[in-house]
Amino acid sequence: MNKKLKILKYKNIKFFYYLRHVIAALVPKIFYRLRLKSELKKIKYYDKEYIFSRLNYYHKRDDEFKVSENSMTNKNLLHRQISKINENIIKKNKEVVKHTTYFFDLYKLFSYFDNKKKLDFFFGDITKAQTIPTIVKSRPIIDSDDSIILNLNKIRHFNFINDDKKFIDKKNKAVWRGDGENSKARQYFLKNYHHISIFNIGQTVPILDAPWVKKFMPISEQLHYKFIFCIEGIDTATSIKWVMSSNSVCVMPKPKYETWFMEGTLKPDVHYIEINDDFSNAEQKIKYFIEHPNKVLKIIENAKAHVEQFKNVKREKLISLMVLDKYFFLSGQKNE
Repeated sequence: MNKKLKILKYKNIKFFYYLRHVIAALVPKIFYRLRLKSELKKIKYYDKEYIFSRLNYYHKRDDEFKVSENSMTNKNLLHRQISKINENIIKKNKEVVKHTTYFFDLYKLFSYFDNKKKLDFFFGDITKAQTIPTIVKSRPIIDSDDSIILNLNKIRHFNFINDDKKFIDKKNKAVWRGDGENSKARQYFLKNYHHISIFNIGQTVPILDAPWVKKFMPISEQLHYKFIFCIEGIDTATSIKWVMSSNSVCVMPKPKYETWFMEGTLKPDVHYIEINDDFSNAEQKIKYFIEHPNKVLKIIENAKAHVEQFKNVKREKLISLMVLDKYFFLSGQKNE
């Protein structure tokens, strides 16, 4: 397999994502709104207790509230995005319009609801708790009742893979590659532990004259290692989803942020190998689990079970619509 194919093998292709969502955006909104009731009634096909546990995890509030003066309708959201695209063209900025995938993910779900309804939202990597009920992609795990999670930018974050290499056939080492620019934890980890013999860790961005700066390593090559570090960047570790769906095991400190993946429900040494925040016991724990492969296999089994619940596309859509439906109900915007 050539280098380009190796890189693409386990990646979501954004071209098809954009094409699908552009077509969906052209569909008259009346078709979505007419389907809302039937979509919500599909709860009868699932375990209601499970569905409501997920709903109330993402949307923790149960009391009434008011949207802010800055809240937007779906039409406002669309005009906002068009304005950003036009601004991008005028300035001749070659970069892709930031947060476009966030827009598409929210816009499609929002289209199922009456066009007079409004909501507050923030796009991007959110690391602070919100002070009013706000739709976000990520939030701190602790004390974030006003941060309401939807699966935004899922083309990047929700990347599950099929790993055809058995754990037993992988290297007795731990690997990590990534951006070390915006994370003090990653910088500390690289500077202090790059020399450990059973660690193959490296920063790929930014390029510096430092011994821990290494070449990019595609997912296909990282899967040759039994242990894969998942280290939070600005918010969550994007890699955690594909790592926990593989036959390698996730190694990380206790997560501080969470997304639709419900990182806050993951249990140490049950779903992943937990290490200290300063990584001081990482080498010791990995050596221990090298000597106890059966314990690792159980962790991998539990991790895959956690991943499996997000693979039912129809159920995930239902829960997403219920999150917004609850938001509109509690904000006094009941269905007409």
